[in-house]
Amino acid sequence: MSFAISSAVRKSVPMLISLAGVSGSGKTYSALLLAAGLAGNGKVGFLDTENGRGSMYADSPGIQAALPQGYQIAEMREPFAPSRYTDAVMAFQDAGCRVLVIDSMTHEWEGYGGCSDIAENNKLRGMPNWAKAKTEHKRMMNHLLACQMHVVFCLRARDKVKIAKVMKDGREREEVIPIGLQPIQEKNFTFEMTLSLMLDEHTHRPTVTKCPEPLLSLFQGDQPLITKKMGENLRAWSEAAPAPKADPKALADQALAYAGQGTAAYQDFWKTLTGTQQKELLSRHEEFKELGRMADDRARRENGENEVAPSDLMAQI
Repeated sequence: MSFAISSAVRKSVPMLISLAGVSGSGKTYSALLLAAGLAGNGKVGFLDTENGRGSMYADSPGIQAALPQGYQIAEMREPFAPSRYTDAVMAFQDAGCRVLVIDSMTHEWEGYGGCSDIAENNKLRGMPNWAKAKTEHKRMMNHLLACQMHVVFCLRARDKVKIAKVMKDGREREEVIPIGLQPIQEKNFTFEMTLSLMLDEHTHRPTVTKCPEPLLSLFQGDQPLITKKMGENLRAWSEAAPAPKADPKALADQALAYAGQGTAAYQDFWKTLTGTQQKELLSRHEEFKELGRMADDRARRENGENEVAPSDLMAQI
């Protein structure tokens, strides 16, 4: 395999941003203001998993001032499976939204039908099948990373502790160590973000938990409340670079990676492609489909399941 090596050039890519906090910390309101700045003249979408609470801000003076054209909303009820989040993101992208707010992303991890339920409901030798749950979560994350919109995720947070071994009176003992507020999501979720913020319960001010070095200048010292202007600054930074050019080899490598995760992952990936991109891959389409089938068989063997006839999923691609 050969590698094309060239000078690094920053490219404009959509941003993934997480806002975490306890109930009442201002996540939804802050996310809408941030989205207003990120969108510019584009449309803002809102995926509501909180029983219609996202609509409560439609007539808020602050949100109306920031988003005079309003925002598009869709409600998602249980089950909160990763694949349903993927479908919802695609629906907003197809609707032409430039930014999507998802409130809440925590449901995907521990809501009814989310990853915790998937692990419990597909036990392997009596133990929760986290391999299956995390595979579905990873498939969704790969889709989000390929999304063409900016996405702002609202995450619930709670105080967490860890058990650590410490020496006391010459003896090793286990001790409960508080580690503070942590987002309720898969442990690596916030590290996939471009920017991660934790909102204070009382002041609603953000604390930066992850920020790339080029953006640090926007988050120096004590942070003010999140505003539309903050979103505008993030958009200006994001758009300061030219959009990435189409790369046929990179597209094929991406298709190969999705096919390696199985039929459903490759099917989801195929749906995100434009007609031109699908034509680029057409000569290897059958190859990728077969790789997806092989990955399905491998996953079934690892999960102790019986071999089954090939799924009808590939016929839909």
